[in-house]
This record gives sequence, structure tokens and C-alpha cells, in this order.
Amino acid sequence: MDEIEILSLSPGGRYRVEVTVWEAGNSHWVYSPHIIDTEHDTCLFKFTNHRWSLDRDTWLSETLLEVMLRKYPGDRMGTGVRVVIDCARRTALCGDGPEIGLSVLELALEEMLVLGD
Repeated sequence: MDEIEILSLSPGGRYRVEVTVWEAGNSHWVYSPHIIDTEHDTCLFKFTNHRWSLDRDTWLSETLLEVMLRKYPGDRMGTGVRVVIDCARRTALCGDGPEIGLSVLELALEEMLVLGD
């Protein structure tokens, strides 16, 4: 059964990282992330493909969030991809790539997977 866990809050409490946790295989857990704006009670970002998993999240400031992501089963991304999300601006930096809108983040990560093969 899927369950939602709160992983962290931004230093000012404005943003929250939640994950939907599900067991993809025997003891293989996926933590599908979503980012919530608590002031407006809106979801800033959520993957449509639930196989994207959050390995680590670190708040760099009140609005900047660094995450390490992999896509289950994770065998094509090594240690994962580092993404820095600017919650206030609704943008992200994927690895060494250019700044993109959160609305295209999942597509950009999928393209990184294809190019990495």
C-alpha cells in the first residue's frame, strides 16, 4: 500500500517535501517526491511517472532545494542525478544543464536517461 511521508520543510516552513512510498519489489522501495507550497496549499512539482525516486533532499536556503533522484530500477543513472529546485521561481537545474521550468523537469530527466544510454 502506498503511503505519503513528509520528508522535510524549508527553513522558513513555506515549502514541504513529501514522498509517496511504495514497494517496487522485494525490499526495493521507491520514494516518489512532490513539493508543496504550504502558503498557497498547492503542489509545485510531482512526477507523473511514479518510478522516479528521491534518494536525498537538502535545503540550501529558504527557497532552494537540492535533490538526488533516480528512476527505478536505477541501473542507468549510477548514483543518480543532482537537481537544484528554486521553489520561488518554479525552476530547476539538472546536473550541469540550463535552468528550466518545473513544468518540463520530468521531460528533461527522461531525456537525460535516453542520452545516457
